[in-house]
Amino acid sequence: MPETREGVANFSIAPEDQARADFYALLARLYASAPDAALLSSIAACGELTADAESEGGRALADAWRKLIAASTAMDPAAAADEYQTLFVGVGKSEVSAHGSAYAKSPGSSPLIEVRSTLARLGLARQSGVSIYEDHLAAVCETMRVLITGAGEGEPFAFAQQREFFEAHVKPWVFDCCTAIQNSSIANYYRRVAEFTQLFMAIERDSFAIE
Repeated sequence: MPETREGVANFSIAPEDQARADFYALLARLYASAPDAALLSSIAACGELTADAESEGGRALADAWRKLIAASTAMDPAAAADEYQTLFVGVGKSEVSAHGSAYAKSPGSSPLIEVRSTLARLGLARQSGVSIYEDHLAAVCETMRVLITGAGEGEPFAFAQQREFFEAHVKPWVFDCCTAIQNSSIANYYRRVAEFTQLFMAIERDSFAIE
């Protein structure tokens, strides 16, 4: 996961941006490792999203959120751990890869090298002791959270920088990854996670496109 920039002051964040950051933080946690009992209970206790009646994407996201709450209410932590292990880790090879390098392939380029280069340019780096590669879905979600909030240690990054990172390192592959998860016969709880991820990322994509 990336570290934030050094800073000394806290900055206010618009409620809608805080909501975005909170969803990125949740997704980063869910893709980094299986949800434990505390996290499942926390999601189960969440309220419903207020859907934008004029937005089909907003209504779909609210519905996916309700389904994720229901799945979290019913999910057994041990079963969630087994599912995560089989789906994303496996023995020798995972059922589904959560790394951008497995999806965003083009001759002469490496998504991992490219995201590392971008992080260095932004003054961010992987935290010590973290084994997840920078092109992992958990890592790019955490990076988006840092870009939105500054992680409480510095001024949030400019909207243009958020958009640039999303366009270069999330958008090219996240939808294919979500589809792969939803199509896997192993996915149960993570089918709901992937559905919510896909709809949330679609809203992010569309919001960046109109700014």
